[in-house]
Formats: sequence, structure tokens, C-alpha cells
Amino acid sequence: MNKKELVEKISVEQNVTKARAEEMVNAVFSTIVDELKAGENVKIPGFGNFVVKTRKQRTAVIPNSNRRVIIPSYRVAGFRPAKNFKDQVK
Repeated sequence: MNKKELVEKISVEQNVTKARAEEMVNAVFSTIVDELKAGENVKIPGFGNFVVKTRKQRTAVIPNSNRRVIIPSYRVAGFRPAKNFKDQVK
């Protein structure tokens, strides 16, 4: 399922226009992204947690030249599904 299909399904199930359904989907996604950018986790009971993880600084080797480079620490988004979610997907 892609975003367009999700919008169509929400539109039908909630009896709203596709434009309104797309606004709702965009609002949910942008809120999650904004919270993660701010370093906050987003917890949705029964679904899961969107979390921010920090990768440590590390040294990598470029294979062609055997040169070592330092990769600075950075943040990545992650998702941890809730037990209820995992049980439903099984």
C-alpha cells in the first residue's frame, strides 16, 4: 500500500473527501516527523513507538585507498512495534 491507496481507503472508511483524507494523513506524518526532529519519541499505544537513535562517531576505511575517515555521530529514526501490533501481523 502506498500513500495514495492509504488516502483512498481512509476517504471511504471515514466518508470524507480524498482531499480531506490526504490532509489528515499529511498532518499525522508531519507531526511525527516534527517530534522526531525535536528529539522526542512518539508513542502510539497498541501500534508502536517512533524513536530517535543516535549513531556514535566511528572511523571507516575507504576500500580503494585504505584511507581512514571519521564519520560523525548522527541521528536516525526508528520504529519499535507494540506487542499487540506484532501479534496481529503474525
